[in-house]
Amino acid sequence: MTKLLLSILLFSLTAVRSYAGGIDDIRQALEHSSVSQIQEKVFVHTDNQCYFVGDTLWYKAYVVRADNLQPTDMSRILYVELLSPDGLVVERQNIIINSQGYTCGQFTLRDSLYSGYYELRAYTRWMLNFNVRHHRYRRDETWSFYNKQMAADYFRVWDGLYSRVFPIYSKPEEAGDYDVRSMYQRPKTRIPKQKKEDLIVTFYPEGGHLIQGVENRVAFEAVNQHGEAANIKGTLSADGMPDMEIKTEYMGRGSFTVTPSDKRLKARFTFHDKEYSFSLPKAEKEGVAIQLEDNQVTIHMRQLLPECEYGLSVLCRGKLKYFTGITGFTSTTSSTSLTSTTRITLPIDSLSTGVNDLTIFDSNGQILADRLFFVNRHENDGNIVTAEIDPTHTYQPYEKVDIPVQLAATTEPTVFSLSIFDTNTDEPTYNDGNIMTDLLLSSELKGFIAYPAHYFESDDALHRRHLDLLMMVQGWRKYNWAELSDTARQMRYQPEKGMTIEGYVYKMLSLNEVEPDEILNWQDGVGVLGRKAAEEQDPVDPFGDNTDSEDALLSSTDEIPDMEDTWTSASTFEYGSIGNANDHLGVNHGNLRHEVLIEAELSVGGVFVGGVQKTEGGHFLFDVPPFYGSAYLNMKAYKENDSIKKSMMARKDSKVLDEDAFPDFYVKREVFFPMYTHDYTYYEKHQPDYTDEMLIDTVSEFSMENDVHQLQNINVKGRRRGRRAIDWKKPAFVMDAYELYNEVTDRGLSFGKLDMRQFPVQVCKYLYGNMNRYVKFNVDGRIDGSTYYRNYSPVTNGASDAEKAGIFRANRTSQSLYKKLKLKRLQNIRVFSDYEPRTEDSTMVVSSLLADATVEMETIPNDGVQPSFRDRHIVFRGFNMAEDFYQPDYSNRSLDEKPADYRRTLYWNPNAVTDEQGRFTATFYNNGKETRIRMTAAGVTSDGRLMHSK
Repeated sequence: MTKLLLSILLFSLTAVRSYAGGIDDIRQALEHSSVSQIQEKVFVHTDNQCYFVGDTLWYKAYVVRADNLQPTDMSRILYVELLSPDGLVVERQNIIINSQGYTCGQFTLRDSLYSGYYELRAYTRWMLNFNVRHHRYRRDETWSFYNKQMAADYFRVWDGLYSRVFPIYSKPEEAGDYDVRSMYQRPKTRIPKQKKEDLIVTFYPEGGHLIQGVENRVAFEAVNQHGEAANIKGTLSADGMPDMEIKTEYMGRGSFTVTPSDKRLKARFTFHDKEYSFSLPKAEKEGVAIQLEDNQVTIHMRQLLPECEYGLSVLCRGKLKYFTGITGFTSTTSSTSLTSTTRITLPIDSLSTGVNDLTIFDSNGQILADRLFFVNRHENDGNIVTAEIDPTHTYQPYEKVDIPVQLAATTEPTVFSLSIFDTNTDEPTYNDGNIMTDLLLSSELKGFIAYPAHYFESDDALHRRHLDLLMMVQGWRKYNWAELSDTARQMRYQPEKGMTIEGYVYKMLSLNEVEPDEILNWQDGVGVLGRKAAEEQDPVDPFGDNTDSEDALLSSTDEIPDMEDTWTSASTFEYGSIGNANDHLGVNHGNLRHEVLIEAELSVGGVFVGGVQKTEGGHFLFDVPPFYGSAYLNMKAYKENDSIKKSMMARKDSKVLDEDAFPDFYVKREVFFPMYTHDYTYYEKHQPDYTDEMLIDTVSEFSMENDVHQLQNINVKGRRRGRRAIDWKKPAFVMDAYELYNEVTDRGLSFGKLDMRQFPVQVCKYLYGNMNRYVKFNVDGRIDGSTYYRNYSPVTNGASDAEKAGIFRANRTSQSLYKKLKLKRLQNIRVFSDYEPRTEDSTMVVSSLLADATVEMETIPNDGVQPSFRDRHIVFRGFNMAEDFYQPDYSNRSLDEKPADYRRTLYWNPNAVTDEQGRFTATFYNNGKETRIRMTAAGVTSDGRLMHSK
């Protein structure tokens, strides 16, 4: 079998900028960015390594400056999120970072959660300035948003945020029975195609380029179709050169040295009795090749411009550590080229421990070669947290336990986090790192690093070799050299010091009002596009701004005509595809031309706090006093000359509680939370102890069948493949309807007023983006057990009458549906879909005649209603409060009085404090059974030392 794969590390060459002072200007720019563009990093210590539905996940978060790893003095708010296996946010917490750079909290893993692999993600707003890119989207997809900027903001993807994946198992059928760990994943209607066995090999020339006529070192990485490392060997060949044996050394990585000609190199491997062939890219005639051995860099430059200056820089976590011009070349000339070679010795002793980035560049700021390498000066080796725990000792039920803990090299009281837990549910994991391995290594690289502790367990030649191979197969840079050398770069976000309400005001668009009689046509994908014109009218410019005109906008105080009087018959309506109902609005709407007043009122526990300000370029920013829990936020915008009758304090606005009325302006909060996440790597969702066959079965069959997955005794029951009925009891996503409407509005998908015609599609676009497709996806709307809405035609043009009659149709009156679809009647939105944003569903079979997602409107029981508003009415989240960990005291209880105790985490203290000699004693009571225990700990001192347990 021959498979051609062209994969090579290519660094983007930025547009050439002018540096009048040559490389000295670049040096000054890098020195400046070492201060102005310091990144922050997060590490989260959790109380356990796996959880069960119904547990509480306790965490301690450490936020540090990237340049010196000392506690941050920048941000004071951290966002911690729990994401589902599908990649949707289950819960987001806003927590205060104290002056020592740490904070703590907890997630309650409620019973309604599906079991599976969940992600813990954490970041500050300042961190969102860096490592951002865009998910693929088409130009016409921006038309669903108010303007292109809102679309671009939605489709942003961040790399390098803190992320950790852990299993959450199903709740035991019998309380406390943790011996069998099961996963009941959510049911789906269609089974994806299985990946065929494959070998994927990616080649990484050292420095980023393969250069003709000079010695190049090339690293490579081999994985199978699931991303699992493949240890292989093969041959490298080219016309005119003998075959060279190449092989992997560790975790599917290896390297070879070759001097390429103008002939293509080809690598051949045998994997599982199949032959694979890979062509390397054609070597370049000019450029730079580098080789780093210990502290010496050999630089080969071929056919470069002699009038340019060339330099070398070394950055560590974004801070400039070394800079020099490149001189002292030894040149060799052939009939076809000029090659210059020089060697530079790096001052390793003055570099920082961690991942360092070596860059070769010219005086125009163009990167010619780039390479990561790791420096370990061992200053953190002694920062160990130890405990007097005998792993073979068994503690008796309810026994009082005292565990002495010692922090090494500590001469003052030190705060650290400590967890002690039952080893009965311990399981092997590829994530065996700690705060030191994470902040120094794993967080500097893209993707998950399996067995990070391996690279620190010894400093011998073998482990250094394995670590260097890891450095060479990285094509991503956490600290972008081109951005760091750009003195004109502006930061979009500033470090947050407190809560704010920020956003923009836009003109209100003239949405077509929903005619109740049209709703029965929605199930066929048909809706009202507008009213037929009685006579010729002047065309309206959809891009124009008429905010100065007295009658340009429907004011909230204007009387809205009764719909039965105005829309007298169906003949006055123009019908068409429901997806085209807003075409008359135009696209890419601009900002306000004239400033307005924006008013905000916050209700916290019966106390009202409010303010009014005039927009600046449509922008507003309110400072919010800190509070815990939730509050109600009301916002509205109006013209300055309407302030007397529109002010909230005046209480003269009679249309406030009328959701059918049009607001004067579209008020949109500035939201920055990431919508996208990454797919799990093989090593994040698998465990070392289990066989390959068992793991693959787990991923393929069980993920689609609603059966039991037992990790210790795998039992996969397959069914005949095909489409299954939707299980209406098990949605993929559930959210409060009003809250979801607000989220859709703040993302620019809804324009300040509920649009019943588009709401089901808006919900799906908010959750799923474009489903990673090049065509639109189909959406059904459902209420009271019936389908009332489709954004597509459920039959083809040539369908027979019998086929048309077979389409399921809602049996409801139009007026009844119209009333139930209002915000005041809706309680929850439940979404059903096979699509998983995390995996982007690349193998899912789709149909143009079936729904890809179903949005179910769940009404308030017993015809209940809730207040609904014309203007923005939002549940505003304050800070989350850390609770106290439950630790029972059995000292005064008799055996008969002692309750059933199934705790797995026996002791959790996020803020343990040592004495001046670094000593601490953890005291607790065992659970209700015989137990062996283990400990994990983490801490960061004020001078940046990383306290860690092994």
